[in-house]
Amino acid sequence: MIMRLKEAENEMLKKENRRRFINAAKELMEYENLQDISVRKIAQKAGFHNSTTYLYFKNLDQLIMLASMKYFCDYSHALNIISQRSLPPIDNFMLIWACFLDTALKEPFIFYNFFFGKNSDNLYDIIKMYYDLFPEEREQFSKDIEAMYFGKDFTERCLFILRPLISEGTSVTEENLYMLNEISVGYCKYKLELKCQDPSLDSEKIKEETLSAFSYLFGL
Repeated sequence: MIMRLKEAENEMLKKENRRRFINAAKELMEYENLQDISVRKIAQKAGFHNSTTYLYFKNLDQLIMLASMKYFCDYSHALNIISQRSLPPIDNFMLIWACFLDTALKEPFIFYNFFFGKNSDNLYDIIKMYYDLFPEEREQFSKDIEAMYFGKDFTERCLFILRPLISEGTSVTEENLYMLNEISVGYCKYKLELKCQDPSLDSEKIKEETLSAFSYLFGL
């Protein structure tokens, strides 16, 4: 009984320390470029020694990915609202993309790194770990949006919301589904790259151009 209690206390301490590291990283991300953030800076801000970081995280990249989830609050809340509306697939598709672009274009470097960086091939583990640590930030989604939100990578996430368009009289078919999805993912990546290269670009214009391109591509 005493041993189980001690184990529970240790787990609570680990969780609290991980939260402190993530919050410290997020604070640094608000005024420093991603490439300038180091383990030393995060640990110092969180009140720990550098080496302590590796007791709780695999590496700096994992910690940065987790801290990036702090920027998902507006997006996930918007998805919660969409989930409650039971929209037709085409409206659902366009609105989800609009919400994503609104959020991503505000912080293009962070979202580009999260979805297209070197550690973006298994987002599910990052997202699950984050909400295990911060359950109070977890929003409720419809079944379809839940599947999309927890997709393992950006390509899979996009595929989840594109597939329902097959039966809606669009240009999307079983035969061209994966090809069209790859084109749309590549186009979104390109637009985010442009915003990263020149932050002064009009976000609303980029959003409208992207949605117009998707309408044309998918025959909406």
